[in-house]
Amino acid sequence: AAASRLAGLAGDFDALLLFAEGRQWLRLLVFCLAYTAPFFCGGLAITLIFYRENQRIGPLYFANMAGSGMGAGLAVGLFHWLPVAALPGLLATLPICSGLIFNHRRKPKDWPVYGLFLAAPVLAMIFPAEPTPSEFKARAKAMLLPEAEIVARDFSPYGLLEVVSAKAQRHAPALSLHYPHTPPDADVMFLNGEYFGSLPAPTRAGQRPILDYTTRGLPYAMRSPRQVLVLHAATGNDVAHALARGATRVTAVEPNRAAIRLLAERQPELNHGLYLDPRITLKGETARAYLATSSRQYDLIALPVLDSFGGSVGVHALEEQYHLTQEAFAAMWRRLRPHGMVAATTWVDYPLRYALKIPLAWRRRLEQEGVEHPEQHIAAIRSWGTITYVLSKSPVAPHEAAAVREFARDMGFDPLWLPDIDLAERAARNLVEDPALLNLTRDILTGDYRRLLADYRFDLRPATDNRPFFSHFIRWRSIPYLHRLAGDGSLPYMEAGFILAVVTFLQVFAISLLLIAVPLLGRGWSRGGRWRTFLYFTGTGTGFILFEIVMIQQATLYLGLPIFAAALVLAALLIGSACGSLYSTRLTGRRRTLRLAGTAVVFAVILCLTAMPMFGRHTMGWPWPGKLSAMAAFLLVPAFLMGLMFPLGLRFLAEKRPSHIPWACAVDSFFSVTAASVAVLLALQAGFAIVLTVAAAAYLLSALALR
Repeated sequence: AAASRLAGLAGDFDALLLFAEGRQWLRLLVFCLAYTAPFFCGGLAITLIFYRENQRIGPLYFANMAGSGMGAGLAVGLFHWLPVAALPGLLATLPICSGLIFNHRRKPKDWPVYGLFLAAPVLAMIFPAEPTPSEFKARAKAMLLPEAEIVARDFSPYGLLEVVSAKAQRHAPALSLHYPHTPPDADVMFLNGEYFGSLPAPTRAGQRPILDYTTRGLPYAMRSPRQVLVLHAATGNDVAHALARGATRVTAVEPNRAAIRLLAERQPELNHGLYLDPRITLKGETARAYLATSSRQYDLIALPVLDSFGGSVGVHALEEQYHLTQEAFAAMWRRLRPHGMVAATTWVDYPLRYALKIPLAWRRRLEQEGVEHPEQHIAAIRSWGTITYVLSKSPVAPHEAAAVREFARDMGFDPLWLPDIDLAERAARNLVEDPALLNLTRDILTGDYRRLLADYRFDLRPATDNRPFFSHFIRWRSIPYLHRLAGDGSLPYMEAGFILAVVTFLQVFAISLLLIAVPLLGRGWSRGGRWRTFLYFTGTGTGFILFEIVMIQQATLYLGLPIFAAALVLAALLIGSACGSLYSTRLTGRRRTLRLAGTAVVFAVILCLTAMPMFGRHTMGWPWPGKLSAMAAFLLVPAFLMGLMFPLGLRFLAEKRPSHIPWACAVDSFFSVTAASVAVLLALQAGFAIVLTVAAAAYLLSALALR
């Protein structure tokens, strides 16, 4: 509980300022030291117990892992009942209670000391240290407006939702310069301080909907969709647009159920009762889950707007966007009627990334669907700020292309792509600084895009379920070029998420190397078989965490929300490993037993690698309780086998080299932490299947270390 307050003594830390302010590195160091302290104490206590009670490692490890697994599930529930600032104090009472149980035979004079220790977290719950919102987030900027106030707030495992109202707050999403009215006032919803959506107001009689004055009006200019699916509907702007343009049925899919509950049940007046309209069907699930279970056909599927005005500084580079993978586009294609469309809008970004990745991904999809002329199935227009692409299941007809040109002329937009486009009309109203957008779009849709994939400065490979990072663009070989191009201002192009992942790996690796090597000073590697101990516990630590990370990724696709996926996987793996640890007491700690256990884990991991896609396809449409049970059961066998490895290894050391036990625990822990940061970088470049393959190789290393 004190870690939060100690971390705050150094001031507000902002990761985005690491390369702009030198003092942020000092704050990062203070943060690391403050939040390392409780884990250091916890690890010290557990290791001392293992060292002292080395003949009872199996049951003790079972209790430790089972408690951790139950804690993972309990943590999600606590988010429903308590504010996040009060949780550190509550959690701090648990180890104190453990100490009281362990020392229940202490003399009465010692009890006041324990009372003082217990009083500290209670006070922390009563007077919690509220986290300081970043001044660079959109919510902080909105609160600077005159008369700004928070009119609604909801905290849940989905995050902190806040609705900010201010008279000077306008909704003008890249409006056409031909817009004839004053942009309307609009309350704005923020999720964890980031923009979630403006709350739409009803369209006035005789006026066109406001989104008709943006490029997002393109699909309605081409055709008249009646059945519309809006993915990641958020506050409902695209839903309101569809209704205003004559849609008879709109399905709004939004994975943040807290937002739906706030707008449809608790305070429907926030968006003027939009979600209470009988023409709207609300679905509180992910886009992929809905596409996997629904059989309804649609005239239009609307995707959420990509990127943000002014750029997002690459903060979404590590975000898993399963609604933008090739498998997702295949599912959308199957849900389209014969003349159905998929619409995607992105802000124009320089250097070009999103604006090229969308048409490239769609051309790849069309080729895989067997479409002979992909360029005839795509239309696009651009304004001064955004580009909207439409993927049509049927070829764009001449009269539809004429309607697109008329819409662009009326709004002051330019056609970016049509099957019969004249190259001269692509920049008639909105000049471009760099004609590469026009030329590369043409090359992607009609030329050899594979050459562009290989030579372009940024990574434009279409996202897949194996590598679902649609917003990741940086390439290692591009970093020197970007630094020469932008100097100190090159960070936004290098992606903050990617850079922070690299920094995390470097600092974790350096600390791990130091703390593992220090105990060897003056002793050497060869003395006492330390190489075998090192390799065995390197494999167990690395393999477990890599398997865990990949399973969280798979569960995120399967269940939808990362926090629930992480809680389920952690609980299942830890409790399953606890059962394996308890069973290990029936086995001998011989080399042969350890080798057999390691080999069994390798085969279990390989089986998960091959079976997970089929498992997901057959159970994705199950009800929520069934999916939770199926995922937990799927993880049980590999978790049970992994739970054998660590206690068997410690029992082997207890018999042969008991002095290695603390060092072995350190090796396992430090490589777990290091492997977690490596997994992110490896998944970005090669995909999660490679990460799982490395996990199998790590357990194979443990099996071979004792030969």
